[in-house]
Amino acid sequence: MFKKLMALPYAMFMLLFVLLPLALILVFAVIDATDGSFDMIANFKELAKEDALGKVIVNSIIAGFSTSAICLLIGYPIAYYLTKKEFNKKGVMIGLFIAPMWVNFLLRMMAAKAVFSVLNIRLGMGTVIFGLSYEFLPYMIMPLYNTIQKIDKSYIEGAGDLGATPTKAFWKVTVPLSMPGILSGLTMVMIPSVTTFAVTEIMSNSKMMLLGDFIYSLKADSLNMAAAISIVLILFMIASMALTNKYDKGNDKGGKLW
Repeated sequence: MFKKLMALPYAMFMLLFVLLPLALILVFAVIDATDGSFDMIANFKELAKEDALGKVIVNSIIAGFSTSAICLLIGYPIAYYLTKKEFNKKGVMIGLFIAPMWVNFLLRMMAAKAVFSVLNIRLGMGTVIFGLSYEFLPYMIMPLYNTIQKIDKSYIEGAGDLGATPTKAFWKVTVPLSMPGILSGLTMVMIPSVTTFAVTEIMSNSKMMLLGDFIYSLKADSLNMAAAISIVLILFMIASMALTNKYDKGNDKGGKLW
């Protein structure tokens, strides 16, 4: 009984600030904004008529995949290196990578924009991708670090005993076993990248729009269409989480070997 009472504040928080907002999004998404009737596809039909949506989707795909790829290429070596360090040195280095998150991200984006201005670099897709990568890199490093750290080292030693070189053991053992961290990191970077709007406004001088900007622009005119796009993003997030769980399965030694 005591444990149930202790869990009550958390349950109320989840109900009010997670489940209720999601339920409202679902309700708005299936209600026709013109007459208030129930229609599951009316808002999606209206979205298809938006001329700017096609370009927004293309920009979002380019920015999302580019940011995810950059964060993975930078974050994986960092996370792998951190697992090889001693605890005291490891704590300092992790702190250095996490420290930027203590500064308001708007200030970081404005500082980056000022640097580009000094260097006379034109703001656009490239600077937006840089800003997104700068913002979400820690979200890639931490799940990778946690997953690589818990890989049973005997697997790698066994691969070496069977004749595998360190490089081959890395690609055949370490990378497959770190797939849960890779997929988790990609999810944590991809979805926020395509749904952000402040970074895009600052790093492109409001010349570009991603899905987050598009949703923000719709909220004043049509909450229903904004909710419809949000439902699509939620479904994408659920699919990503299901894929992550497929490789993890609660294993405390990493993912599965290919």
